[in-house]
Amino acid sequence: MKSLVTSLLAVSIVMFAVCAGPVEATVLRLSDYSSEDESQPYLAEYLDAELNFSVVDSTLTLSVTNLTPENEGDPAFKMSRIYFNVTDNVEDLTLTDVYASEGFATEGWKLGFLEDGFIVGGFGRFDVSLKGSQGSYGSVVKPGHTVSFVFQISGAGPFVDSDFITLSSPQGGHIVSYAAAKFYNGCTSAYGATNVPEPASAMILGLGSLFFALRRRQR
Repeated sequence: MKSLVTSLLAVSIVMFAVCAGPVEATVLRLSDYSSEDESQPYLAEYLDAELNFSVVDSTLTLSVTNLTPENEGDPAFKMSRIYFNVTDNVEDLTLTDVYASEGFATEGWKLGFLEDGFIVGGFGRFDVSLKGSQGSYGSVVKPGHTVSFVFQISGAGPFVDSDFITLSSPQGGHIVSYAAAKFYNGCTSAYGATNVPEPASAMILGLGSLFFALRRRQR
């Protein structure tokens, strides 16, 4: 019994540390889904994107890849808005460059920086927004393409990737995300994001799984 209690205590400490701190990672996959039109749940299988954060000194490069399929008969979604969060170390961002190896239009992206200032489709309030202009020649990320955004960071450095991988603030529920993006196809639009459970829920699930696993071993 003592070994069971000790193991549960150890896991609870680890789970708390994981849930309380930011994720040390560079790439975020936006594969969860929330549609503005609930009558079209099939859209979930098409929304997919990858955000790659890279920090060198006081420069952040965010490369956004649209991974939605563009097969014949499938809806092809463009990405027109990107959202993410920052830690308290980051006081401001300045967008200095936008480029794409594919050579399509990159002008017209607008940066917004406001703590918890951007509400995104049920995924919480975000600190940073990048908004493109929709249309035939708009500033968007097309399916299969990558657009990179370069920012100058202001604040209390040194800065690291995890300064830009932090959870949004809850809004109208308990769904929070590390990042999100808006996809659109004609009149249809939807959001993709990185959904995570609440810290308390994650801890309960983890402890419950360990408890039953240990009980099975002791039988």
